[in-house]
Amino acid sequence: MPIPPWLALVLKEAPGLAKEYGPAAVDWLRQHPELARDLVKQVRPRARPVPEPAADAAPDVAAPDLPAPAAGSADDHGDVSGVITMLHEQIAYLLESADDAEERRRAEAWGARLQRLERAHALLGTAAERQQLEGQVERLRAEVVAAFLVERIEDAGGPSPSDADR
Repeated sequence: MPIPPWLALVLKEAPGLAKEYGPAAVDWLRQHPELARDLVKQVRPRARPVPEPAADAAPDVAAPDLPAPAAGSADDHGDVSGVITMLHEQIAYLLESADDAEERRRAEAWGARLQRLERAHALLGTAAERQQLEGQVERLRAEVVAAFLVERIEDAGGPSPSDADR
C-alpha cells in the first residue's frame, strides 16, 4: 500500500520516526490523517515572506530570478530566524508536556543550545559563519522535530516508541 503524500511529509521531517516506532506509528498516522497534516504544518517552518515591490517601481520590470536554495540548507526549511522561532515553540511544547525528568532535562538542554545559536545568529558576519550556524541549527532542528513528533503522537493517544519494543 503506497504512503499518502501527507504521511510522506511527516516521515521526511523525521526520517528515524518509522524506524524507531516500527509500523505501528505509520498505521496509527494513516488512521489519523488530520493529526498528521497538523504535524506537518507545525514542523515545517514558514516560508520567508516575499517582499512586495515598491509603490513607485515600474510595473513592467520583472524581478530578477533568484537561485533556488541548495537542498538540505537551512533555506530549504525557511530562513534561520524562522527555524529558530519554530524551535522555540516546539521546545516550549516539549517542556510543558514532559512526562518525566529525562524528557524535561533534554528539552531544557535543547533550549539552552537554541539560545546560544540565537545569540550567535545576531553576531554573524561572514558567509562561512552563516553556513556553519545554519548547519548547527539544522542538526538541532532534526533532534527537536523528532522528539516533538513523538510527543505529539503520544499526547494524541498514539503509540510511543517504547510500545514498539513490546
